[in-house]
Amino acid sequence: MNKKSALTLGSIGGVLVILLIIIAFVMTGQHKTNSQSSSTKLPKINQAKVMKRVDYEMFSMSDDGRYIENVDNEDNTTFIDGGKFGNRQASVTDMVYSSALKKDSPSDGAGSYSTFFKEHEIENLTTKWEKDGNSFVAKGYFVVKDTDKKYPFAFEFNADYMILQEWYGRDIKI
Repeated sequence: MNKKSALTLGSIGGVLVILLIIIAFVMTGQHKTNSQSSSTKLPKINQAKVMKRVDYEMFSMSDDGRYIENVDNEDNTTFIDGGKFGNRQASVTDMVYSSALKKDSPSDGAGSYSTFFKEHEIENLTTKWEKDGNSFVAKGYFVVKDTDKKYPFAFEFNADYMILQEWYGRDIKI
């Protein structure tokens, strides 16, 4: 083999090796561009953390807004029976109690929330990320102690598990 043939054969072999490396790199998925990396899977939602936040919001009597993202705007982000909580005299707890009581009994009035629902019992909790990936919605039911009927609720959380909005009772529209 002369020098010219060896040089040509070496060049072709070198190009083939480079092509094989590029193909291997592409096949392993290490070539992601910016547009591909932004479409990564959303993180798994920690159900235990969601339960803790919902449970605290519903059964805590300290009313300190520990898990609410914007405590100053709670009146405009809480919906009971399809209407805004608004600037009412009663607490969210009293309003939810009244809403649940209307469904289960002819009498009406505010009372002890924790004596009406089975404390710490939430059923059929489902969670789903919003399309934008910045928040997720948790839906479920509180269980009424005496009747075992279910009272619907929904919460919107940001990625840090802080409550953005909350809905109770009928006409939950998210």
